[in-house]
Amino acid sequence: MAGSERRSGRAGPRRRDTAAPGGAGNPPAQVDNQAPFSRRSLLWAAGGGVATAIVSALVSELDDRLTSPGQAVRDDRAVEAAKREEARRKAPLSLNAYYYDRSDDAKIWVAAKPLTAEVRRRLGAAAFWPDDGFEGGIRAALGASDEHPYRLLTRVRLSVVGQWAAPVFVTQIRARVLRRSAPLSHAYVFQQSQGGGEPLKIGFDLDEPDSVARVTGPDERLGGAYVDDRSLTLAPGEPLTIDVQAQTDRSYCEWVVDFDLDLDGERRVVTADDDGQPFRSTSLARHYQERYHASLTGGLVPDGAGPFAARL
Repeated sequence: MAGSERRSGRAGPRRRDTAAPGGAGNPPAQVDNQAPFSRRSLLWAAGGGVATAIVSALVSELDDRLTSPGQAVRDDRAVEAAKREEARRKAPLSLNAYYYDRSDDAKIWVAAKPLTAEVRRRLGAAAFWPDDGFEGGIRAALGASDEHPYRLLTRVRLSVVGQWAAPVFVTQIRARVLRRSAPLSHAYVFQQSQGGGEPLKIGFDLDEPDSVARVTGPDERLGGAYVDDRSLTLAPGEPLTIDVQAQTDRSYCEWVVDFDLDLDGERRVVTADDDGQPFRSTSLARHYQERYHASLTGGLVPDGAGPFAARL
């Protein structure tokens, strides 16, 4: 019996432990779990309210800053800074350069290579113009002065627009010769002018080692450097047109125009050319294989070989 009692005493607690969760008089297990779940819900709800309040305050503050006068000023400054930075990435000047002839110029077309039989035949036709057959040749104006009765002038028009963030100071304009050789001497066609035109105000002497733009006098003499007597400054968007003429008395030259610039203390050079090709000039040769002149009655008249001769 004692042994049975000992077993009963050991089993009693085990039965109570097993029966406690589901036994009579004890609450269900799920009732004990509801209290911590409710506390978590309350904490989450409280935290969400605080977060919502903080976000709302931040949004309100951001809206006030974005719509305030001070922010508008800052936005305008940012836009202007972005525009200046974009402008600085561009070339300081927009350049467009091309040959320029005046209607009152006496004109001459000089061939760059010997004429073919087809070109000679076409030169005899009254409707022919040298530009149609003098491929690779040079078109120039004929200048006249007491010192140089006959001199070929290459006229060029430079259209310049400032496109930098600040004013652009042009400190010098110069012609840079890329190639030099003997004058072209194959053939020419001459057309007399209908009147006497004034020389352009700016000239390049391509025979100078440093051919800066110079002031041109009435007799075509070149004076001092053009920019020495005047200040050339281009504001953003400001256009400028410069007509220049180049001359050489002993060579055939291929050349471009360089603009020396001062950009807030930074030195820079921009170059103008003939749509990717150099401009070309030549002096008169001592002797030509073929000569033609445009007569006043129409058509081109051959003059044979020899030196240049101005004819009506």
